[in-house]
Amino acid sequence: MEWNDRLAAARKAAGLSQEQLGERLDVTRQAVSKWESGQATPDVLTAARLCEVLHISADYLLLGKNEASSGPEAYTPPDTCPCCGREVPGSICPACGYPKPEQPPRGPQYAILVSNLSWSGSQLAEEDLVRYCGFSKTDATAFVQQMKEDNYGTRLLLRRGLTDTAAQWIASHIRRQLFSIRIVEDCGESEDTLRTKASAMELPASPPKSGIGFWGVVGAVIVALLILSLF
Repeated sequence: MEWNDRLAAARKAAGLSQEQLGERLDVTRQAVSKWESGQATPDVLTAARLCEVLHISADYLLLGKNEASSGPEAYTPPDTCPCCGREVPGSICPACGYPKPEQPPRGPQYAILVSNLSWSGSQLAEEDLVRYCGFSKTDATAFVQQMKEDNYGTRLLLRRGLTDTAAQWIASHIRRQLFSIRIVEDCGESEDTLRTKASAMELPASPPKSGIGFWGVVGAVIVALLILSLF
């Protein structure tokens, strides 16, 4: 098997099309096609980036060493949660509930921007930031305070460098009645540039909340007292 055949096999094993791989490397689909057909070869820096994106070694890609391992190296799940950054001893994060990924990250990265904090929801907002985004209590309080001090429509960067599933998980679990949320593609730009970017994906549906909640309990107590007063 020649190096270009190994490249094509590794790309397919990673579940990427030629166009998707080209986007990850900032090259055209035609460039990837020429590599895989042996008509051209990438430069050294691009070859190193190829190995990183496809999770293969340079020895395998260029020299064919360790070919018996079927090309791509075995994926080792992260020790920390992609959402909240806390250690994950098992298969599910004990803090935010995000399942530990079993496949390497694919596709672009994303960032989450928030704005328009509900003035009555500061405490609940801090709780969500701590649980789902890995904020310390102090950092969550400071973040919420910054949102209050900034103009109403100012977007603040909540998290960046997220996979699509991690971004969707956070967006679906923090209470959206407290924030306005936007998910944008994160290509390594500055925070100021991220704030101006258009939405890159639709927001997921929020999971149903179990129980009737605090105000539901209060309402139930009031109704019960009114009924008792009639007797």
